[in-house]
Amino acid sequence: MKDKNPTAFISYSHDSKEHQDRVLNLANKLRSEGIDCLLDQYEDSPPEGWPKWMDRGVKKSDFVLVVCTKTYYDRVMGDDEKGMGIKWESTLIYQQLYNAGANNTKFIPIIFSDGEFEHIPEPLQGATFYNVDDKEAFDKLYWRLRGVKTEKPELGKLRELPEKERKTLFISELIKQSDWEKANWKNGVGYLWAENNENPPVLILFFETMKQGQDLFLSLMNKIGQEDKSERLRVAIIEGEVPNQKSGYFVVIDEYLNETEKIVNSMEDAEGIQFIAVNKRFHRIFVDGESPSLKKFKEEYDKFGCYYLAPGIQNNDGKSQRPFEVDYDSMIFKRKIEYRNYDEIPEFGDPDSILKTKDVQNYKF
Repeated sequence: MKDKNPTAFISYSHDSKEHQDRVLNLANKLRSEGIDCLLDQYEDSPPEGWPKWMDRGVKKSDFVLVVCTKTYYDRVMGDDEKGMGIKWESTLIYQQLYNAGANNTKFIPIIFSDGEFEHIPEPLQGATFYNVDDKEAFDKLYWRLRGVKTEKPELGKLRELPEKERKTLFISELIKQSDWEKANWKNGVGYLWAENNENPPVLILFFETMKQGQDLFLSLMNKIGQEDKSERLRVAIIEGEVPNQKSGYFVVIDEYLNETEKIVNSMEDAEGIQFIAVNKRFHRIFVDGESPSLKKFKEEYDKFGCYYLAPGIQNNDGKSQRPFEVDYDSMIFKRKIEYRNYDEIPEFGDPDSILKTKDVQNYKF
């Protein structure tokens, strides 16, 4: 710690009697703690005259504390014709900064609690400033004037690189995005039931061509079979109004995560698998009010407790007698289907939370 008493010249503007008093109090406080402050209020009339007194104070002092206020700034910048002393002192300060190549270790801007950063003259805005009404800031200023810095500890040894944590991701391909993109499921859904009540109802996914639908369903059957005994494939119908969407409902095709986890747990490297990623496909079906076809499908499903999922195509050419065609050989037998209401789905942590996002709500289906 340095024992020499540092000297500090205080440059300030005579804004008001109150401002002069708080500058004097600051100087008194610094002097009481060993900082030899030079302040015009300590002088009646220096023999050499005020200009030379200021010149000597700025040059000879270890530090110059620049008390920044709006008045001080305006006088330094020439926006206020009063205050010849400030103009003289600021010229001396600017010249010393220029001579030092803008390498400033001497001139310290300070403010009081009502001061603003904008009141600091531009050549000093790059320096650390202190609000001397704040005790912590005042203490930092004091120790800077004393030349006391926070002692650096010895440079230690670099840490050893940690072992990279193995994060294995299992990506389920039950709903393989490339297969669904190729199949081009964009024509919605249809429902089919037997009038004689002999067979369960059919939920039909309409594709652009029957071949596209058949290829997709063959891929699904290769993974879960023609009967989805484990109910790994998840089908959900979500009704209710959706912001920015016309009246209708969603049909969602994805998978039950608990069933996929069983498959992952049976794998040889199951212990190394920490994350599971699954895909989802969904379609918005537009209908005014309640859909009679969906209502009938629900009734038939309630009777049988099961249904078929099948690929199909719509006949929109006006020549066919039937409105759509179904490939019965590619049907998948299922027992489980979910009926949900859009309002009941939470925004996070739910298999269907994605439907609550702005991207889906604003999407043009």
